[in-house]
Amino acid sequence: MSGPRDWSPGEPRRPGVVRRVLPVALAFAIIACGTVYLRGDLQGLIGTAPGSPRSAAATHRLYAATRPVGGRCAGLPRDLDARPGVTLRALARCLDGMWAASLAEAGIDYTPPAELRLVRVPADAACGKEDHDWAGIYCPRERVVNVLVQGGDGRTAPMMFTLAHEYAHHVQEVSGIADRRGSETFDEAWSRRLELQADCLAAAALRVVGPRLLREQRRVAAADAGDPDGPAASYRQSHGSGASSAAWIARGQRTGTVGACNTWGAPATQVS
Repeated sequence: MSGPRDWSPGEPRRPGVVRRVLPVALAFAIIACGTVYLRGDLQGLIGTAPGSPRSAAATHRLYAATRPVGGRCAGLPRDLDARPGVTLRALARCLDGMWAASLAEAGIDYTPPAELRLVRVPADAACGKEDHDWAGIYCPRERVVNVLVQGGDGRTAPMMFTLAHEYAHHVQEVSGIADRRGSETFDEAWSRRLELQADCLAAAALRVVGPRLLREQRRVAAADAGDPDGPAASYRQSHGSGASSAAWIARGQRTGTVGACNTWGAPATQVS
C-alpha cells in the first residue's frame, strides 16, 4: 500500500494516537476532579476562601478607605407612621446620598437602584414573586429594591430597617463585594456572610436616623431561640442566627464604618 507511514516493518509498532493521548487526558481529568473536590481546602490553604483575612471580599478597598456612614435625614416626615410610603421614599433618598458619599471616598461611582418598589404582595416585586416569606428583597440583575409595605399596627420602623438592609445589598452589588463569590457562589456560608453584612451596613446607615429602631431590631433578633427544627431553621442557614444578626447590627450601630462590617474576614463562629 502506497503512502506515508510513521513506522517501518522492521521497527516495533508505535502506539496509536489514542493510546498516546489517553494517559495524559486521564491525568488532567484526575487533577481537575481533585481541584473541584478539594477547592475549599485549596482556597483555605492559599488564603482566598471566605473567612480568610486575605480573601478578595475581606480585603475590599471600601473597608479601609471610608469614614463612618450615615448622618441625619432631613427629608423624613415628623410622623413616620402616618404615610409609610412617603417615609420610605424619603429615607431612600437619604440612603442614596449617604452611600454615594461613602463610595466616593473609595473612588467608586455609586448609582442608585434602578427602582424602589413598595409592594403590597410579593407578586408585585421585580423578583422573588414565588416566595412568600420576605419583608424585602433585592434583585441584583434588575438592581431593584423591593419592600413589602404591610398594614396592621402601622409601624414603619421595621420597614425602614428592611429598606436599609436591601440598600446594603445594592451597595454590595455596585461596589463589587457581591461579585467576589469564589467557590461559595450559592453556598449557605457565603449567603450568611452576605446577609449579616447587610444587617451591619443597614445599622451603620441608620445609627443617627433611628437609634431606637436599631435597639428594637436587635431585641427582636436576639429573641430568636434558634430551634434547629423550627420553621425558621432554613432562614437561619441562609441569613444567620438571631444572635449573630443582633451582634452585627450592634457593631454597625456602634462604629458606623464599612470596615467594622467585614463579615468576610470574620471567623465562622461569628457568622453562624
